[in-house]
Amino acid sequence: MEQQLIIILVVLFVGYRIAMRVRRNFTWSELKSRRLGFRIGLFAFIGAVFMAESGFSAVSVVSDVIGILLGVALGLVGASMTTFERRGTELFYKANVWIGSIVTVLFVGRFAYRMYEVMTMPHTKDSYNFAAGGSQWSSGLMLIMFAYYVVYYVLLINKGKQAPARLS
Repeated sequence: MEQQLIIILVVLFVGYRIAMRVRRNFTWSELKSRRLGFRIGLFAFIGAVFMAESGFSAVSVVSDVIGILLGVALGLVGASMTTFERRGTELFYKANVWIGSIVTVLFVGRFAYRMYEVMTMPHTKDSYNFAAGGSQWSSGLMLIMFAYYVVYYVLLINKGKQAPARLS
């Protein structure tokens, strides 16, 4: 029962974060370098944990490298398609809906599959590796998202520094 409660809480938290992410795909967000810097560190750390947990077999290393390369490519394309708007002294940005949606769908699909796997696995005393469980290719799917956000946020911060301040 305790494991099911934890799973329900994780699903609720992730669902809330996904809803906030989807909303952010369609609205303007203020570019706050400190917040984005924190997210860069967080996503880089979690991505490193996923890489370490996936193991170092040939298939998982290839999966991780492909996931990172795809994430970097999506981050570059996403940042180039992001719209910026100056409102007073603050700079706002609006992410490209299609790129953000692709990354969100990849995450939701992988998360839903993992939750299905956890809920249908036989109950044993062995712990389940949520990060790397299942296919050796699955961590590569998650690394697409982590690499995307790290690259995307770094490029947003750089564009924010390059944007001219409003002339009074």
